[in-house]
Amino acid sequence: MLLVSFQVEGQVKEVLLLEKEEITLEEIMQLARKKSLDVFKAKHLYGVNYWAYRSFKSSLLPKVDFNFDPFTYNRSFVKRYDSENNIDTYRAQQNLNTFANISVNQKIKATGATVYLNSDFNRLINYGDTKIENYSATPIRIGLIQPLMAFNTFKWKDKTAPLKFNKAKQDFIYELQTINLKSVSLFFNWALVNKKVDIANEGKKSAQKLFKIGKKRYALGAIEKDDLLNLELDVYNANTNLTKTQKELEKATLDLKLFLRDDSFQNTKPILPELISNLKIDTEKAAKLANANNPEVLSLKLKKIEALRDLDKAIKDNRFDLSLKASYGLNQQANTLQDAYGNFLDQQMVSVQFSIPLLDWGERKGNIKTAKSKAEVQDIEIQQQGDKFKQEISLKVIDFNLQEQLVIGAQSASEISRKSYQLTEKRFLSGRVDLLKLTSARKAWQGASENYIKSLSNYWRFYYEIQKLTLFDFIKGKSISQDFEKLMN
Repeated sequence: MLLVSFQVEGQVKEVLLLEKEEITLEEIMQLARKKSLDVFKAKHLYGVNYWAYRSFKSSLLPKVDFNFDPFTYNRSFVKRYDSENNIDTYRAQQNLNTFANISVNQKIKATGATVYLNSDFNRLINYGDTKIENYSATPIRIGLIQPLMAFNTFKWKDKTAPLKFNKAKQDFIYELQTINLKSVSLFFNWALVNKKVDIANEGKKSAQKLFKIGKKRYALGAIEKDDLLNLELDVYNANTNLTKTQKELEKATLDLKLFLRDDSFQNTKPILPELISNLKIDTEKAAKLANANNPEVLSLKLKKIEALRDLDKAIKDNRFDLSLKASYGLNQQANTLQDAYGNFLDQQMVSVQFSIPLLDWGERKGNIKTAKSKAEVQDIEIQQQGDKFKQEISLKVIDFNLQEQLVIGAQSASEISRKSYQLTEKRFLSGRVDLLKLTSARKAWQGASENYIKSLSNYWRFYYEIQKLTLFDFIKGKSISQDFEKLMN
């Protein structure tokens, strides 16, 4: 019943959206975060990193393997040495072999060692003049493989893997802000064209009304023939402008539809968002938040660790090799299974392996020098990227803090130009101004209206760019978070 109620609730929301006459920027962004291909791509990219991190965590746990060869039959001629005649000869061989092994392996990330524990069993039957059956059993063997001077992959993975996973989380939230920015751009483009269509419709009605009045005034001799022709030309231009803006609206609507993969907004009108009163962003606070939350900062930290890792690998791969291997176990072999598992004998092995190049003509030294130079270049690039990132934050905050006054000014200009046009139209109808002034007033109103929408678009674009860089919601005053467990489920 709960599931059905949730489904019905979702369907009702979709129906209400279809029936709405107006839609807000926030609703457009919600649709984008729910249905756009960008959000599905972001989810799958996070899933790739999620399972990569799970695989890394699993690689640190003990591994249990079981190998079983139940039946290996061999019949062939093999070369053997005849000591009595001092010659090689071929002899027929026929045997049946059964083998089983179970092992447990554990990696030690601190030292790069491998500790293992295993047990195996082998049964061999030789067929010939007489049947000979042998059993070999090693009930337990414990061992250690420890590279002493080698590059420790697990130690470095333990540093980079959690950082990559945290970066993947922030990358997903970062991509949601990118989707917000795309929504802002497409929404305001759609809103701007809607406004152009509204103005074009009003212009068409006004031109038709003025032309109708002009014909009456021309019949009375109040205006000249050229004024009447200009009024008729205005009707033609108004019709052409309306057709042009309607085509622009179709394109803007289609762009938004393709991005959202939803056409429920198609018959609605955009509601322009208002300014957030007295919202000023502190540059230092924004820089600190970006340093704490932005995935680009984590990327720089990751590059630094990877540069140190590559240098460590180059040094250790280009000098002498030293490793230790040791194992201890119990084993026995006999002609019966019972005897094979009785009276066990010790099995011990210890080995130290050492390898050093005596003459390589400077190849290893060159490899180490190259790695050091690359690490130094990487340090410089990381510093440059960090400085560029801080500068970008500062500029975005400055742009946003200044944009509020520009929007207020553009809104006032839009209202004043609209009233000016209405007054000019009345004066034109009374014959106190000419057609040129009326046309100029209409263009000023249209330009001011478009400029207001563009200024408001820049205001919200700057805001969401800062939110993207800091992953912080300055309107609600909290960091942007995501339920990643729910996302994966």
